[in-house]
Amino acid sequence: MPHYYFHVWSGGQLAADDSGCALPSLDAARRKAEAVASHMVVQNPCGAGHWSGWDVEVTDHAGRTVLLLPISDVGLSTTSKRAA
Repeated sequence: MPHYYFHVWSGGQLAADDSGCALPSLDAARRKAEAVASHMVVQNPCGAGHWSGWDVEVTDHAGRTVLLLPISDVGLSTTSKRAA
């Protein structure tokens, strides 16, 4: 099973994920990245503008970037879901 790492970037600062997790597909890794971003937004609901410039970078076992998810994109959908 592929192994993915979920790093968080903010203004050029990296919070590296050194352990990662095994997931069956890139689609599963995308859902995990969205969950990571959503958790961050829920824990600190400062508004979408606060999350501008924050990203979850998903890399594979070789260190190649396979997905870059702006947290502000997820923050907008999370805020919308909570308001509904």
